Amino acid sequence: MMGGILIKPRIILLTKKNLIIYAVLLLVVIVGLVLLFTLRINEAGLAASGYTYLKYNDGIYVGVEKTESGDVKAEVTIKNEKIKEIKLIEMPPDYISNNPNIKDEISDIIYTTIKTQDVAAANDAGNTSYVLSKVVKAVRNALNESIIVQ
Repeated sequence: MMGGILIKPRIILLTKKNLIIYAVLLLVVIVGLVLLFTLRINEAGLAASGYTYLKYNDGIYVGVEKTESGDVKAEVTIKNEKIKEIKLIEMPPDYISNNPNIKDEISDIIYTTIKTQDVAAANDAGNTSYVLSKVVKAVRNALNESIIVQ
């Protein structure tokens, strides 16, 4: 043969014994993968979704977020490890005078945070203005002081 490769055919017999060995090996690999992913998901402190469980210490916490016009201060009350109340105790006056709807938008953030027990949910509600992001950060700063990671 010129320049070609000669491949000899090889006959592979699949016996009952070989078939059982392959089935057992396949079963062991599948069980191993299931165990690997199960152990990986259930690592200490992680939920199945990969998030860390957080608990809040009871008490009243103040979070401060600095702006160029002054501080935004939020007071967060935690009772029974849940957010019960959020008050804005300081806000630069020009933010309120420049945006008459800001009070309603801040109320929405506070309501969403208390309802969901999560500041991220309030932040994801489409509130993209500078002032609202500073309010969310002030609330988050207060909550960060009360967090117990488990």
